[in-house]
Amino acid sequence: MALSMQLSLYFLTEVQLADSILLALLLVGMPTLAIAQLSLIKEAFIERVPAYWSSIGTLCALGVITCLVGMRREGPRAIGLEWISTDRLVIWTLVLTVAGLVVSFAFRNIGISLGLKESRMLRALLPETGKERGVFVLLSVAAGLGEEIAYRGYAIPVLTPVTGVAGAVLITSLVFGVMHAYQSALGIVRTMTMGVILAWGFLMSGSLLPCILAHTFINIIAGIAIAQQLMLPEESIGEHDLARPEP
Repeated sequence: MALSMQLSLYFLTEVQLADSILLALLLVGMPTLAIAQLSLIKEAFIERVPAYWSSIGTLCALGVITCLVGMRREGPRAIGLEWISTDRLVIWTLVLTVAGLVVSFAFRNIGISLGLKESRMLRALLPETGKERGVFVLLSVAAGLGEEIAYRGYAIPVLTPVTGVAGAVLITSLVFGVMHAYQSALGIVRTMTMGVILAWGFLMSGSLLPCILAHTFINIIAGIAIAQQLMLPEESIGEHDLARPEP
């Protein structure tokens, strides 16, 4: 599927070769990998710190690759890395951060009204110790940089001539949601909604910087400061979960 998308973009549109390859990776390869990892994660005992560092490495690599491809002609401005006034930067960062947290609480209420339970996988990934919180902050920074550069700053401008602005926002936000499939179906829709909000902030502010900062702050606040207030009721543990394999 990734190859089909890459070939279609390259031969049927004006998207250049390097961009067609990277778009195929971002829009098909990365979400496919995220879904494929779900079964492995469910079966494995999650060690948070190694998991955090692994994700940090992946996100940093994603950001670097996207920068190299996206900035090859017009520099940082091509992927939205453009400075805006301090006042606008602060205001847009605040607006996007508050909007993201409102979405988180709104989806929690939706989940409760539907009688949904929180994914044990998501609970298992939340930091508990001081060391875990420190690495989680680094993970939040890496996610803010890597994901925003890739899915907002790079993918939206490159897709817009092909799909239009609305199509580019919808596609990138949908993929962004699927990338967080470990948060359950409700989490996918919640993250997709946040993707739309961040895309709106990027397009309206004219800079990716507020999105990077807001994304980072949302992750830190939601993952550390108010994590328990955002969690749905915990899934019950069945007998099969308690069974231990015989030696």
